[in-house]
Amino acid sequence: MRAWPALLLAPLAALFAISAGYALVPAACGGDWSWALHLAFLLPLVFCVVAGARAARAMKGRKDPFLPLVATWTAALFSLVIAAAWATALIIPACMP
Repeated sequence: MRAWPALLLAPLAALFAISAGYALVPAACGGDWSWALHLAFLLPLVFCVVAGARAARAMKGRKDPFLPLVATWTAALFSLVIAAAWATALIIPACMP
């Protein structure tokens, strides 16, 4: 049962992070809201890592660990997606001249 959040909510967390990142760029450029832009990537990344760890722990003692294994790799993939989007926000400034 601990594998479902990693399987279903990790892609939604990545979608939220990317959407919120795009939506917060004008606010980060217009004022001192750059912390909100980074927070929009940090919280979903932490959620994906924790959900993936819980799914990995769910594999112990199971005869057929297929669902927790897929959930773990799904959370890992979307953690990388969020980290790549955050790295882009760190490298490229919000206000381009």
